[in-house]
Order: sequence, then C-alpha cells, then structure tokens
Amino acid sequence: MSTKIAVISSLAFRDRLISIAQEVDNIQLEFYIYNTPDETPTLMKKIKPCDVLLLSGTLPYLYAKPLLSNWPIPWTYLQQEEFSITTSLLTALANRNLSLSRISIDVMNIQHVRNVVNDILYEGPLPYIQEIHIDKPFNHIFLEHKQLWQEGKIDFVITSIHSIYDALKAEDIPVMRMHDPNSSIIRRLEQTKALSKMTKSESAKAVVGVLEFLESTEDHQQVLQRIITTTHASYQKLNNNCFELYTTLGHIQNAFNYNLLESFFSISKYPIKLTFGYGGSILEAQKNAQQALKFATPNAVFIMNENKELQGPFPNKPTTLSLQTKDPYVLQMAKETKLSPLNISKIMAFSVSRKSLQFTALDLAEYLQVTRRTTERILKKLVEHGYAKVVGEEMSYQQGRPRAVYELNFSTYH
Repeated sequence: MSTKIAVISSLAFRDRLISIAQEVDNIQLEFYIYNTPDETPTLMKKIKPCDVLLLSGTLPYLYAKPLLSNWPIPWTYLQQEEFSITTSLLTALANRNLSLSRISIDVMNIQHVRNVVNDILYEGPLPYIQEIHIDKPFNHIFLEHKQLWQEGKIDFVITSIHSIYDALKAEDIPVMRMHDPNSSIIRRLEQTKALSKMTKSESAKAVVGVLEFLESTEDHQQVLQRIITTTHASYQKLNNNCFELYTTLGHIQNAFNYNLLESFFSISKYPIKLTFGYGGSILEAQKNAQQALKFATPNAVFIMNENKELQGPFPNKPTTLSLQTKDPYVLQMAKETKLSPLNISKIMAFSVSRKSLQFTALDLAEYLQVTRRTTERILKKLVEHGYAKVVGEEMSYQQGRPRAVYELNFSTYH
C-alpha cells in the first residue's frame, strides 16, 4: 500500500517534486499550494486524510510551527542546508562566470553561507547576504536585492523565496532559485515514508488498561462503556470492581490528544482508578498496568511505559517517574542512604514539580502519599548524607513544635 503524503509547497516546487518523486516507490503526493509561505496555517486546515505531512521548506515550517505540537499525524520538512547553498553558489559561479562578491543571496541562516565560504578557503569579499525572518516582510528582501542591482553592486541574485524569484524576473534582474539537490529531496521523501510507517507501527502496539472502582455501585457499566468507546477497547472482568482493557497505543494517544479522557471521572459519583501499561507484549503491558495501579491516585490516569517510567497524573500536569534506573548517580545515592531508587526518583520528580526550593516534611508526604513519619525518616537519611539540609523552621498556628524547612542538596535534573 502506498504512503499518502500531503505536501505544502509553492507551485514551482510542486512541478519539480513531481518529477523527482518518481525515484521513490509507493508514495502518493497530495499538494496544497501557497502563493506565499504565510498561507501555510490556512492550508493545513484544508488537508484531507493522509499518512504524513511534508512542508517544502524552512519558511512554511516556521509558519506551521504553532500548529504542529498538536498535529494529529506525523510531519517533517525540507530544511535548508549548507549543501543546498553550496550547490546553488557553485551553479551560479560555474554557469555564469560570476564573482562571489557580486552575488546577493537570501537565506534562513547567515552563518550557513559563512560556513560554506570558509569550507572552500575563500578569502575575498563575501556575497551580499539577506537573512530571512517570518516577521520581516518578503517585499523588504526583494527591495534590498533590487536596490543592490540598481546601484550596480551585484550581477546576480539567489533567492530561497519563490515569490521573490517571480518579482525579480518581472524586473529583468538575473536570478535563480535556491537549488536543493535531487539527492537531498529523494532522501527526505524516503525519510518521510519511513516516518509514516514507523508511526503506524508504534500506533499498533498493544496497550493494556486497568479500571478499578474503589466503591461498589451500580454506575460501573456507564463509566466502563464510555471508556471502551473512547479508547476502542475490548475488556474482561477481573472481579466486581475491576476490569482489564485491551486497546492500542494509537487509540490511547488519540484520546489524550483530544482530551477525551477527562470526561471519565465526571460521570462517576464515586472514585475510580485508571491505568494503562505499554509493553513489547500483552504480558508485559499487563504487568505494567498493574504496577501503575499501585501508584495511581483516584480520578486520574497513570501510564507505565515499557521503560518502567510512570507518567501521570492525567489530565493534570503530569510528571514522569522512573521505576527502574541505570543512572549511577541515583544508584550511588540509594547505596549511601539505604533508600530505594524509586524513592529517590520520586523525590527528584517532587523537586522538579515545585516552584519553591524549600519544603516541609508535610509537603513531601502529600506528594509521596505516605505518612509524615515515613517522610521524616527519608529526610533524616538525606540530611545525614548531605543530600538535603535544614534551612529554617515554619511556625505552626496550632500547638506543637515548629516544622523544619528543608532544601535538597543534589541535582534533580536527571
């Protein structure tokens, strides 16, 4: 089956891509043509169902960037590289007997041109370089090229923007488009096809979920039905209050992308736990889902992935907690303090989640969901080995001794 690729590009690039795409097997191109790259976000809203999106350059990518974080299918773009600049300059110099210093070129990154010039050990005057920004009107770049031509400072223009090429041609100013080598375009098409296949393979991975009702009620079926419909899952009953779900990674990701999981908890009057386990096999996924259940809190979704990383709670701001680690730093801490790597990972996640560096044993106890006494024992071990320190006291409005204020004394960004 062929891979259907939606391509956002200029008209000129479409014609070139059609001829080059014949070198790549089993792809189908569906074009969405802009007059100027700033039309890209509008075109994205018109894309029909396809396997993958290809943006034809860095400029359309930059205009599309605000939409791409939530884009539901894989995407990629043809990035302007130094190889393209080298090929374009070589084409101009070889075919037109030009001097490099009498060329005006517009690029996304000025440093790329400087790197090319340094690589060829050129020591003469540089070409005129116009840097492209999406907040800089393209007409300004066109006028800069045109002024250099009218002042007799240049003999030729190389442009990355097709509308500027058309405008300069209309003024009879010698110009060529930036030339992406055929090999670069073919490689990008192959990578785009591979990206689609990889994403589909990942989406088809098996996922096992566990739905646990914490109280016996009569509304189980309504909640269960909503969840299996949203996640396209089948299920089996483990006991009166617990169900095991079977679905795929693609369906779960889709539910998260569209915030479909948030409604699960509002339709039940009673607390429920929902976890999902990812794995290389059904058995591994089942084990991960059950392990996630041990750490799950009511009315939130937790995920245990194949790397034994616990993610959650969703839909709140989730954190990732590793339940197994090969980090020698964490292992050394665990050995010294006699704390488990899991507890150390939890403390790291606690630190990253807070805006304040200081905290009390109660703050940490609430995060770890353990008693204050257990937390105080953990903090005592950290303090004894220099991994935490007491930085003050918090006066209580109630009777009792003041609460110590702590600060961690090790790197938590692992």
